[in-house]
Amino acid sequence: MAKKKNDEALSPVIGTILMVMTSVMLGGIIGIYAFGMSENVRNIRMVSTSVVQSGSDILITYQGGQAQPDLSSMAIIAPNTTTFIAVDSRGALATTGTPVHPDVGSVMVLSGAGTSGQDHVVVLGYFNDGSSQVISDTYV
Repeated sequence: MAKKKNDEALSPVIGTILMVMTSVMLGGIIGIYAFGMSENVRNIRMVSTSVVQSGSDILITYQGGQAQPDLSSMAIIAPNTTTFIAVDSRGALATTGTPVHPDVGSVMVLSGAGTSGQDHVVVLGYFNDGSSQVISDTYV
């Protein structure tokens, strides 16, 4: 008795799955644009800071970035949840005053804010168009 040869493989099944996946993805993309969901997507501004701890001080260095010309001011939320703002271009911090844009390379110091544990620091950027963005959210 001769063995029956089976020439079919998984390729028809895989091809069908790929076609269905492609159709679902295209439908989703078209749906996003058709229903205006893409309007809620914000541009992410590229601005950088570094946050380090030195003894009991926390040092935040503003490093600039692509969106640096659009940055109007910065705020820092210290580990004790106090909000500080940069009040001069060299990076001096205060809880009140007129916020300013720090110079690239400015070091902002949270004096005595660091502990021996993990300290949570958040740096916020405020931009000329009225928008804001978290620049850094880290533990030191």
